[in-house]
Formats: sequence, structure tokens, C-alpha cells
Amino acid sequence: MDSQRDLSNKVLLYDPMFDAKLQETARKREKSKGRRIFLIVFIIVSVVGSIWVSFFSLERDRYVYKETDNGIMLHQFSGREDDKILFVDYLRDENGQNPDTSKPVTAVREYAVNCNETLRYIYISETVEKIENTSFFTVNNLYGIFVEEGNEHYSVIDGVLYEMENGKPIKSVLSPQKRGYVLVAELLGAKSPSSPDEVDAFLKYCEENAEEINKAYEEFRYTVTLPVTVRVLGQLSFAYNEKLKELVLPEGLEEIEEMAMFRCWQMEKIDFPSTVQKIGSDALSYCGEIKYIYIPANIVDIGHHAFYSCGAEQVNMELSEEEVKDKVKLGDDWAPEKRNVFMKQVPVLYNQVKEDK
Repeated sequence: MDSQRDLSNKVLLYDPMFDAKLQETARKREKSKGRRIFLIVFIIVSVVGSIWVSFFSLERDRYVYKETDNGIMLHQFSGREDDKILFVDYLRDENGQNPDTSKPVTAVREYAVNCNETLRYIYISETVEKIENTSFFTVNNLYGIFVEEGNEHYSVIDGVLYEMENGKPIKSVLSPQKRGYVLVAELLGAKSPSSPDEVDAFLKYCEENAEEINKAYEEFRYTVTLPVTVRVLGQLSFAYNEKLKELVLPEGLEEIEEMAMFRCWQMEKIDFPSTVQKIGSDALSYCGEIKYIYIPANIVDIGHHAFYSCGAEQVNMELSEEEVKDKVKLGDDWAPEKRNVFMKQVPVLYNQVKEDK
């Protein structure tokens, strides 16, 4: 009986807190917990530091210029919330002030202005000779562009920036994405600015009449007619235009560059002239309202996804199927696709006659 009681006591007196293995496990857990806390604190400090450095960098590098063989290039512009006008004219300080007229800007690098939400206008002086493709990449709220009188290389016609040659526009460079907003404001009585000095008054009008303008803007659509001398529709030049209904292309147009009309999601009509030879990659991707596509016989190159997610039920080609195989370079998935169960390319019809639309 006593032996049984002793055995029972031994069992009852056992305390897992005195087990060596369990104590070692607990110590390891505490160490692991400490490491996790340290790691979390380190990550937070790193993120905050990165944000601070990025902010400081943006403040410091608001205007970045590079010297080239042909003068000074605007290399990068990192705008602030109060930046409504970008001046591309002379070397300026980091706040965009104190232009040094002895150091004119002659060029703008590609992606110099990238995904900007604050700019409303861009001013280009007569000194600028070269604006690279995609120099002003997705300036989402851009209203307009000014080009100083006397610039032989660039001009604005009906709101669109063109590259000039011998006094004639030959290539579209940029159509402001919010051009339609200015047109609506004009219809409601505003005087759109013809120079940077008039911008503040126009923006004040838009702010005071925002409700009325925004309501009219919802239903507004407009058409752009390119000058007859234009030979190239430039890369991204009409991309993301919110209210563009139709782009009238001139006979004589030869090339439509990559993403030229990318995501013009309300554009309903495009009529390719007989002279067009090349349609670049993603040229009309996500133009879902386009229902009729006719490609004339001079075509020699259609880039990948050129018509991706357009609204057409078929593609009409003037060439025969054999002529297309022999003559035309076709990129992957160049034709529109429609969803049935899976995404499937719409039919391509050959030897077609252009409809009179």
C-alpha cells in the first residue's frame, strides 16, 4: 500500500517545467521570437528610410539636365503637386526657376516625363530641336502644349504636337490626353490659354465650374483630322485619349508606330489610307469600340497585338491570302480576339472590297 502511494506521488510530483528538453525548446522559441521582432523592426525602418530617400531624391532631382554634343537635354522631370506647367526652354534650378538664357535646352530624352499626374501644360521653346519618342510618357492630365513661335522643328496644330520639316507637319508627336476637357470648357464659355501667362486664369475657371464641365465631359466626344502632309503617326502620340471618337488619317500616311492609339477606348472609327505600309505593335490595342477594320493592299508589316481587344468581328484585307503570306510580315496575335469559351482570333477575310462607311 505504501509502495503504491509512493508511486502515485512520483507521478503527481512530475512538472514539465523541469523537463530539460522542454526548457531547451522554450529557450529556442524565445530566441526565434526575438529574431522575428528584430526582423520586423528592421523591415519597417528600411521601408521608412526608403520612402524618405525617395522623397528627398524627388525633391533634389526635380529637373535633371545632361550635356550632349548638340547642347543641353532635359533628361528627367520629377514634378510636384503644384507643377502645372513644364518649361522646356533653358537650364533652370531645381525649383524650375531662374532660367539661364545662355544655356538653351535643345532636346528632350525619352521618358523624361514619366506617368505624371500633375502637369496641365508643356511649354517648348524655339531652341528645342529634338523630342525623342515617348519623351512625355502618359502625362495623364495634360490639357495642352505651347510651342514658341520661331521653332522650326515643332508646332501645335489643333491641339496636337507635330514634328515639322520645311514648314510642314510630317509626324504626330503628342495629343494631350485631356484635350477634350479643354474643348468642353471652351464650349461652356472659357477662353483656353494661348500662352503660359493665361494658364492660371483658365485653371481657375475650370475649378470654379468643375461640376458643369465634368457633367458635359461625360458625354463629350471629338474628332481629330491630321494635316495632309503627315506621313507618320508617332509612337504613343494619341494613346490613352479619353474622348477621341475618330482619327481621320490623310492619304499619304505611311506608318503607324507602336501603340499610336493604344487604349483609345471610345474611338469608334479608323479608316486606313491606301498608302499605309506599316501598323506597329499594339497600335490599336484596347480600342474596343472599333467595329470595322479594313487593311489596304500596300501593307507590308503588322506588329504583334496590333488590334488586340478591338471590337471588330472580322478583319478585312484587300490582299489575297497568298499575297499576305508572301508580302506581309505579321506579328504574333496581330488580329483581334473574341471570347467564346476561350479567346479566339476573329476571322481574317481576303480579297475584300472596302465598304463605303
